[in-house]
Amino acid sequence: MPMPRFLRRYARMAKRAGRLLTGRDVLYRYDAHPRKRTLGAIYGGWTISPQGLSANSVIYSFGVGNNISFDLAAIELFDLQVHGFDPSPHVPAWIASQNLPPNYQFHMYGLGVEDGAASFFVPNEGVMYSMRERQDSDSLREIRLPVRNLSSIVQSLNTHCIDVLKIDIEGAEYDILPSIISSPVPIKQLLIEFHHRIGVASLDDTVRAVQLLRSAGFQLFHVSETSSEFSFLHDNSGTSKRIRTT
Repeated sequence: MPMPRFLRRYARMAKRAGRLLTGRDVLYRYDAHPRKRTLGAIYGGWTISPQGLSANSVIYSFGVGNNISFDLAAIELFDLQVHGFDPSPHVPAWIASQNLPPNYQFHMYGLGVEDGAASFFVPNEGVMYSMRERQDSDSLREIRLPVRNLSSIVQSLNTHCIDVLKIDIEGAEYDILPSIISSPVPIKQLLIEFHHRIGVASLDDTVRAVQLLRSAGFQLFHVSETSSEFSFLHDNSGTSKRIRTT
């Protein structure tokens, strides 16, 4: 029998407390305190600020895997447009097997530093292809898969504003931060999973990434119980008020 949602949350909080006590995690101060709402399943869910989201909004969701519970929940709640992206070979067939609403559109490429093909490590098990080798994996087999730069994507899709940019790309998020910061269109909310906990980067890498985003005007307003999923507002989004920080 599955563990109830609230018990899973407390279990995650207890694990995080253990990591904090042993120096394997840090506490992050919040730069903004908007109204929050968590959408999607326990695995695959994300916390957003619902303020300003409407049927005219657009979500870019990078990293589909086999879970689009967040995407579908956002469509159900706001009737907005979601673009899902994933170059993994198994995903198109899985997407085709789903009963999807018309305002969900899937694209068979991933997010990269530049347009072209990038090397991904093939997982030993599961569905997550990664541009960075997992340190606990014995798999060294690589495959070349299509990726595109964020600027190229927004131009090809004629997107003038990204209301929510969700990024879960198995460790490659550290490399694409400059393209987020230099995005040619406004990004109102950024949801990003950092993968220091699975060995593809260090905790210091994530701390520096958070600080880089802050220096570019992204305000942290939520960190998940696993300290993996981070939610930011941009200070030009109009959905929060800048607060003094120390």
